[in-house]
Amino acid sequence: MNLEKKYYAKLMLAGEYGVISGSEALTVPLKIFSAKLTSTTEKRSPGNEEITASVNSIRNLVTYINALPRNSFYATPDTEAIEGLLKKGYYIESDIPEGYGIGSSGAVSALIYDQFFSSGEKLSMQQQKRDLATLESCFHGKSSGVDAMTCYTGQALHFMPGDTIRQVETDSLDPGQGYRFFLVDSGAVFDTGPLVGHYLQQLNDPEFSKIIHEDYFPLISKFIQAVTGSPGTDPALIFRAISDLQWNHFRKMIPEQMEDAWINGQVSNAYYLKLNGSGGGFMLGIAHGDSTETVEQMLSDFKVIWM
Repeated sequence: MNLEKKYYAKLMLAGEYGVISGSEALTVPLKIFSAKLTSTTEKRSPGNEEITASVNSIRNLVTYINALPRNSFYATPDTEAIEGLLKKGYYIESDIPEGYGIGSSGAVSALIYDQFFSSGEKLSMQQQKRDLATLESCFHGKSSGVDAMTCYTGQALHFMPGDTIRQVETDSLDPGQGYRFFLVDSGAVFDTGPLVGHYLQQLNDPEFSKIIHEDYFPLISKFIQAVTGSPGTDPALIFRAISDLQWNHFRKMIPEQMEDAWINGQVSNAYYLKLNGSGGGFMLGIAHGDSTETVEQMLSDFKVIWM
């Protein structure tokens, strides 16, 4: 076991929901939040609620893994070692808020896979992603593996159609052209599973599916190109188009208390907001670096975290 290693949260800059149905996605590690293994003897009393929740979550994960067919993973899970971890008084300490769209379950999945699946590090990125998707499905019913893969590698990743994955060398948290990303804490905790189910149900509507594939996918691709170095492309304009589309077609995923803030950004052009993950939790925003004070005044009812 490696008690020193941290598994960082993830920030999805582009591709939420689209990646489930075949679009590109761009993710980066969010290093202000993380998860790691910790001994109860070094921290708090065993009766602590956080410890109890973590232990129960790990036990549920072991039960889930053991119930799967033997060929469900490319790597080999050692569930006895995981159970031994619990008997020795260890748990997963995490400050990644749950239901906020930044990979709380992805980080847990990444930690378990990294430390208790043999030969996982020797596999291709595509095989690792499939393993991690299977593992994280324990939490949400269906997972793309994108969140967990980002937490596992600790790298900015560009997920492309055809299951191609590449590490992004540029600093994707800097959108360029004087803009800055920021997070807005909506204060709303949403359950990922039902939201994903709602999206998948919507895809049965041919008109909605057409919008996703013909309008949303190209916007995701253009935004990724803009923030990974495509010259002459204004990332904020593409971000606004994504924001418009999500407002019109992903309203269920937007917390009610964020609706005025979302519209005010669009009307004023001071900033734009979009989903970060499935919905609820943090909203991802973009604004020009010169307007940070204005943005904070307009969003004074919420906590704003600048990237």
